[in-house]
Amino acid sequence: MNKKLENRLTMYEGVWTLFGKNAEIVNSIPMLKSSVEEFGTTLAAIHLKSSEVNTATTGKAAMKYQAEDDMITLLLPVAAGLFVYAKKQGNVELMEKARITENVLRKIRDTDLAGKAETIATLAEANVQNLVSAVITQQMITDLKAKVGAYRTALGVRERSVAERMGARTTMEDHFYKMDDILEEEIDPAMELIRASNTQFYNEYFVLRVVKYTGIRHRPEPVPAPAPAAQPTAK
Repeated sequence: MNKKLENRLTMYEGVWTLFGKNAEIVNSIPMLKSSVEEFGTTLAAIHLKSSEVNTATTGKAAMKYQAEDDMITLLLPVAAGLFVYAKKQGNVELMEKARITENVLRKIRDTDLAGKAETIATLAEANVQNLVSAVITQQMITDLKAKVGAYRTALGVRERSVAERMGARTTMEDHFYKMDDILEEEIDPAMELIRASNTQFYNEYFVLRVVKYTGIRHRPEPVPAPAPAAQPTAK
């Protein structure tokens, strides 16, 4: 939730607390009571969607990075064994396909990384008998394929969580618009019904209705000290 929405939410919560303190007055006017109840329901919906926004991707990115680390940890030795074998055989094409470094792997796109790992696993499997001297076994290659599968799964989970977060954010913002409509078009006018009989409640309400835009506080720039006055020259 950005700072602007947080400021509006703070205002809503202050107003809601005031309604609770003056529930008897609110309940005495059915029109006002109905609008306040809808206000409270919508406020609860905002809190629910805010929680969904905050938790939608929690743990999903960590799962993706763990799966990536597990895959790369196994990918590097398999590729190294394949590269050295290709070098000894003078197989330039295979050398280039197996030439990888961790630094490069960490920089390429997620889908390209998965594709690269799958390619290495396929090439290693085709040359498994030639990789015995590098202590690269069929089991290692099978494990690498499993790690690639787990990585692709983690990527899919993360993408779905991003979509869920965007959907929750959009719904939450719709609730904010609804809250403003309830306040401006229903509760603000209805408060005139109690202006004469409950002036303090009326005044407190409209004080709280002001959104206080509290943003990031910046340290003021230091004011330079004035230059020392020139001393008179002795004559």
